[in-house]
Amino acid sequence: MDDQAPRTRTGLRRRLPMALLVAVVVAGVAVAVSAAGRPLTGLYLAQAGHWVAFPELNRVYHINGAARTVDASAEVPGMEPGSQVVQGETSGYVVGRSRIYEFGKSSLSVERSLAPPTGEVPVAIEAPGGPYLVYREAGSVVRLGDVSATIPAGGALGDPVATPDGTLWLHRLDSGVLCQLPKGADRISCPAATTPGHSGSLTVVGQRAAFVDTTADTLRLVSGDGLGEPVPLRVDAPPDAKVSPADADGRVAVLDPSNRRLHLVDSAGLDARRPPAPPISVGLVEGDYAGPTVSGSSVVLLDLTRGSVLTYTSAGRPQRTMAVPPEAGEPRLSRGEDARVYVDGAEGRHVMVVDHDGAVNQVPVVGPPPDTSSVPVQPPPEPEVPVVPPETNTPAQPPVPPAQPPAQPGGGNYQQQGPVQPPATRTPPPAPPPAPPPAPPPQPPPAPATPPGLPPGLRAVVQGTDVQLTWGAAPGNGAAVTAYHVSWQPASGTGGSMTRAGGARSATLSGLREGVTYTVTVVAENSAGRGAPATVQTLVPVQRQPKITVTRGEDTTYEGCDDDCAYMRVEMTGFEPNTFYEVEVHSTNTDYDNPGRGITTDSEGNEVFEDFPFESTGYEVWVSVNGIESAHYVWPGGS
Repeated sequence: MDDQAPRTRTGLRRRLPMALLVAVVVAGVAVAVSAAGRPLTGLYLAQAGHWVAFPELNRVYHINGAARTVDASAEVPGMEPGSQVVQGETSGYVVGRSRIYEFGKSSLSVERSLAPPTGEVPVAIEAPGGPYLVYREAGSVVRLGDVSATIPAGGALGDPVATPDGTLWLHRLDSGVLCQLPKGADRISCPAATTPGHSGSLTVVGQRAAFVDTTADTLRLVSGDGLGEPVPLRVDAPPDAKVSPADADGRVAVLDPSNRRLHLVDSAGLDARRPPAPPISVGLVEGDYAGPTVSGSSVVLLDLTRGSVLTYTSAGRPQRTMAVPPEAGEPRLSRGEDARVYVDGAEGRHVMVVDHDGAVNQVPVVGPPPDTSSVPVQPPPEPEVPVVPPETNTPAQPPVPPAQPPAQPGGGNYQQQGPVQPPATRTPPPAPPPAPPPAPPPQPPPAPATPPGLPPGLRAVVQGTDVQLTWGAAPGNGAAVTAYHVSWQPASGTGGSMTRAGGARSATLSGLREGVTYTVTVVAENSAGRGAPATVQTLVPVQRQPKITVTRGEDTTYEGCDDDCAYMRVEMTGFEPNTFYEVEVHSTNTDYDNPGRGITTDSEGNEVFEDFPFESTGYEVWVSVNGIESAHYVWPGGS
């Protein structure tokens, strides 16, 4: 990674935003004048809450998870659509495909920018010593902080997890090794390895890392000393199962997307002193799901098909179902360092907070106040009073003398002054129609579409010499996904490619070579072009075809045998390795009788031995193992 600008930290860590200082001063004045005032205990900026990017305004907003409000924001010019934000002890990081912008959590201003190692969307983990960005396809880990570093992991990775002490755990998909990056370390060590060819995922149980083996259906602790003893899951977890990054009240959530089941497996069996409770399974409606993840004691799923957040207790009881506010693109599910789950809208307009008890609350992300100097203001309504027309040149009428009051009794004579005219009246003209309301300000043009995001959840399941691929819907980033391009390439030789429709979520690769590892890539395409590739490596194992061959072996003087007596030489190949089998022997000589024997194959599934003395020249002999029969061999005479 490269620094785009020199880092200036002097004073930045100590300065607080002016709005926050004003709030503190006002609070101090309120306390001083209050008769019930108590002294302030000090200002502490805890590593809690969640930051979300709002690219349309080039701003990031801090969500107070406990209060479910927006309590801070910062301007980050140049952020890319689809950016995510992670936080460390003193800084936040806006992570895009081409740049990472660091801003101070006290200064609320950008301090430097970094170049990521690749253009793929990383898995972000907030943990002590981090935050970490795990680029799964590239096999790289970026640790952000005062001393940022890019650390190679040696190959494509599964979903990472972090233990509470800040140790990052990684699963190498090509070799199955499990690696750790302790807090503050500058290199990765790999103290454990899974069974070759087995699939699975990492999780955290309590304070310790564990591995869910979805081939053997077991749960095992992982430490610097290697793998612990396997504990049965007691459920059938498929190879494409999704595992929660942590336990909920001791239960690990395992999502079976094919059978639409959510399994909650008790991890108590990892402690020999406590027997595990039976697993709990919850049925789900058909659809695509993100997760599972955990908030406190609750399990969280994101239903991408119906656009809703689902929460369950650790006992499988449904808690909440809440719709995700619609935005262009796919929402993002993340787990903060405060152990809450946050669901970010694709455009950053809304954030949903999932509390530890499973409650779900929506927090609208508030942008800066509008600029009233440039926004037209609607004029006030016209007053509803008569309007007096302007004066004309018509001569004024002489004033009308007031009428004489009637003669009072005993008074003087009443004198008529002429006819009395009524006072002139004016009829006001009709009021003009009210002015039409001003036109609303023009809407900003929609952001241009960009290439799609990474297809999530790419999985490869070997079925003979075929590989079944499945993946989730790639984020459209402003335009519909029109195609998925699938390619596969061995380490040497020729691979292949195919194109699937935009609504496809699976593909089958046929005719692959046995014993060869293939790198499989899926890329989404929309009107703006092709996006970042999702990649997985898969080994097509050699298909075992058990075979048994019988020939004449060494001569023997076994008691009761004639001069042509010799042992049968039995060669077994293609059987399961390190497996015990019963071998039965047969002959067309009905007088021959032998009980057979048991053998154990070697690590390659093969075994060669000599046994079963035989003397009857010209008769057929053969052996069988579990219904697999050798060719019939005509016994030759001795030399």
